[in-house]
Amino acid sequence: MSKQVMIVFGLVLLLNGCVIPNPTPLVGERFPISLQQCIDGDTARFESIGRVRFLYIDTPEVYPEMELLGQEAADFTCQLLENANTIFIEYDGAREDQYGRTLGWIWVDDVLLQEVITQAGYVDYFFEYENVKYKQRIIKAYNEAKKNKVGLFK
Repeated sequence: MSKQVMIVFGLVLLLNGCVIPNPTPLVGERFPISLQQCIDGDTARFESIGRVRFLYIDTPEVYPEMELLGQEAADFTCQLLENANTIFIEYDGAREDQYGRTLGWIWVDDVLLQEVITQAGYVDYFFEYENVKYKQRIIKAYNEAKKNKVGLFK
């Protein structure tokens, strides 16, 4: 065997033994995720990420105390997540909140989940984090929900 063939053979063996880890998604990139458990209207657990707090929106609580429309908001969100063909997360600024939960924009079948939840009238508060890329879309959805008298605005 020639010296060149041996070098190529050695490189092939070396590269086949190397595992290249998945790079951490950059801000603004969508990364596919799989639902593990839906928790409430603005939080879910995803495989390989853990607990994710949906950026910018706040829905009525289910725990520790049931708030008005808390269960409806949770059911609405969970149905969307559980029936999704594809789910992606998109990071925007800080990756975690003060409780260690991952923060992200959630895309369900190419639709921004936070926008849909807001349009349905289940958002009663907004969290101003470091960056809020889709803030204007969410505010518009919030105003539409109020105008259409849906959810919390009935």
